[in-house]
Amino acid sequence: MISIALIDDHPLAINGIGAWLSSTGRFTIAGTARTLAEARSLLKMLDPLPAIIILDVALGAEDGLDFIPVLKEICNERKAGIQVPRVLVCSIYEDPFLIQRAIDQGAEGYVAKSAEFTEIINAIDSILEGKSYVDPRYRMNTKKRAWSVLTRRENEIAALVKQSLTTRQIAKRLGVSVRTVENHLTHIYVKTDAASRAELMDL
Repeated sequence: MISIALIDDHPLAINGIGAWLSSTGRFTIAGTARTLAEARSLLKMLDPLPAIIILDVALGAEDGLDFIPVLKEICNERKAGIQVPRVLVCSIYEDPFLIQRAIDQGAEGYVAKSAEFTEIINAIDSILEGKSYVDPRYRMNTKKRAWSVLTRRENEIAALVKQSLTTRQIAKRLGVSVRTVENHLTHIYVKTDAASRAELMDL
């Protein structure tokens, strides 16, 4: 059976998706984690590594996408040439900006939590075949990538704004001052021609 690890801070999501995948007879749940620290410990412990990791974007106050580069580091530490698990992001957020950011970080697929279970299966099968998977409707709705001119940190802050976090919450998550976040936001507005948070969220 295909081994899967679930990284999500909502027990209902973990239990629901995990139980359904197990019920198909095709998949086994190798482990679960609710925080980045738990995810790191889990992937260091599992042997063999799972074929697929289903990852949420928001893990409480943490950015789940930060785990993707960490995953590669863990694999490099464990064994040279080890097969890195493929990452399928499953999130409540259906914004093209966040989807593109997940793919840019190294995720092989992105599905919404509102998706049918059959779509999750299709996504898993696609990335196991070495393909990427993003619902075509997201590509169709993708707007001009004004955010492509942003730096990595500006992209991170813009993504958190799109998750409706306040400036103070963003500062806490990134471990920087509120003033630093405000300065980055000023640069973001200039580069994207957005006049407000509302306009930024519409990009």
